[in-house]
Amino acid sequence: MSTRPHIHQHGLSLVELLLGLAITALIMLPLLPMLQTAYAADGAVSDQAVLERDADFALNRIAARIRITDPANLVAGKATSEWLKPAVYSVSNGSLIEQVGGVNYVLADSVKTFSLDAPVVTSNEPLLIVTLALARGNASTSASIAVRMESLP
Repeated sequence: MSTRPHIHQHGLSLVELLLGLAITALIMLPLLPMLQTAYAADGAVSDQAVLERDADFALNRIAARIRITDPANLVAGKATSEWLKPAVYSVSNGSLIEQVGGVNYVLADSVKTFSLDAPVVTSNEPLLIVTLALARGNASTSASIAVRMESLP
């Protein structure tokens, strides 16, 4: 009788491991385009959310400035850049800039259009309409706000 020890094999052999990896790769291969599409969509949604947040911030800041500005500044024949003095708003290199007291603040990037309009300037409390359009990559947004200038006591 032989006294040879029994050898028990535990785990996977290298061939079994490679075969399992190859099968997994074949299953995952069709999923790659779906993952790439999901990644691109996530980037577009993220850009859209950033643009909308930037537009809301800029419009709310300008609206706050409009509310504290004396309506007497809004005179027919006066340039729109003079309406909200001491603040001046302009677009430079795609950025909406607010200049107050010689200091520039960037309110939004990726600006395509910006306008400030007063459809009726005969009232004691004129209505100003601010319009802003932003675009980055495949994402874009446009927003506007109408704000009535309040008469100061």
